[in-house]
Amino acid sequence: LVKAVKEEPYKVVLAKQLITESVEEAEKFYSESLDAGEEGIMVKKLDAPYKPGSRVGYGVKVKPVMETLDLVIIGAEWGKGKRKGWLSSFEIACVDEEGNLYGIGKVGTGIKELETEGVGATFDQLTKLLKPLITAEKGTKVVIKPTLVVEVNYEEIQKSPTYNSGYALRFPRMIQIREDKPINEASTLELVKELYHSQR
Repeated sequence: LVKAVKEEPYKVVLAKQLITESVEEAEKFYSESLDAGEEGIMVKKLDAPYKPGSRVGYGVKVKPVMETLDLVIIGAEWGKGKRKGWLSSFEIACVDEEGNLYGIGKVGTGIKELETEGVGATFDQLTKLLKPLITAEKGTKVVIKPTLVVEVNYEEIQKSPTYNSGYALRFPRMIQIREDKPINEASTLELVKELYHSQR
């Protein structure tokens, strides 16, 4: 297809593609597509025949689910390179009825580097809000006083021993800061469990 199609700016442009066997490269490609404002990506077998109107067994669309979660930032990491000086990876948690916090993943995508890049929070904005809330620091990692709630979407919820919730968000992406929402109104662990089981 690349050889057969002649591109013309603003008329005929081939979609960006990636051929890889690396899960890490595929996840990075997916995250970049979401950051660019795309709905998601198509994943296809290279040796699969083309069947108009059919993707079964040959390809699948990967995109975030429509449900979003309001989660509490409980930790972060200082960025490197062009993100040096900013907090750039944020540990997020849900709550239970008693107000206990349960980690459910880390989010670093969906966040803008510049105000001019569109709707959503910037790394600078998040850093200014969270820096006064740092309660402990070890290397590049910091512990954040649970105060700020952010809206997050994701591809799916998985079982995970990494976090004390027992779950982890796959491909989480920050949508916006919810300064209007106190942490006791954040999404609950019970909701996370319900959403996990509704996927099956």
